[in-house]
Amino acid sequence: MNKILTLPTWQVFLLFIIPVFIPTSNIVGLLLTLACMIFTTFCVYFLGNSLFQKLPAAHDLKINRFHFNLLFPLFYLVIVYIIFDGGYEINQDNLKGFGWMSWVIIPLHLFAMYCIFYTIWFIAKCIATVENKKVVVFENYAGYFFLLWFFPIGIWIVHPKIRKIFSETKERILTE
Repeated sequence: MNKILTLPTWQVFLLFIIPVFIPTSNIVGLLLTLACMIFTTFCVYFLGNSLFQKLPAAHDLKINRFHFNLLFPLFYLVIVYIIFDGGYEINQDNLKGFGWMSWVIIPLHLFAMYCIFYTIWFIAKCIATVENKKVVVFENYAGYFFLLWFFPIGIWIVHPKIRKIFSETKERILTE
């Protein structure tokens, strides 16, 4: 799996962008979408763990919190896909149709969004901390945060830095 961290940027871009164009109107498309979601989560999980292992000793990041905040949206979305046959849409016109479930769905959805932002924050802070070899503040990793948030554009800038971090480790291991 370490290979995915050192793939050329264009390959990583295609690996994560092509699934967006798979139609989800039938069961095959739905299963492919779920498989891509799981694969993406696994890649982010592996990236977070790998970066966490490279952090300096004085860091304040919690890997278990990262794991929970990464996996909650995945399980939430898979359950939503199963229960609501591919998702749901809540708006003013159909809010009453969901009844009491809207009081569960809306907070869970907001929490899933928080979890996604936490995951982006964790990865961004890990990259900046590993690069600078010291604990950093938000102004040091804000660029990574927004680049990861706007993924299709940001991957072209962030992934080469990730490749550099992990290729340096690979070279150091080979020379020792």
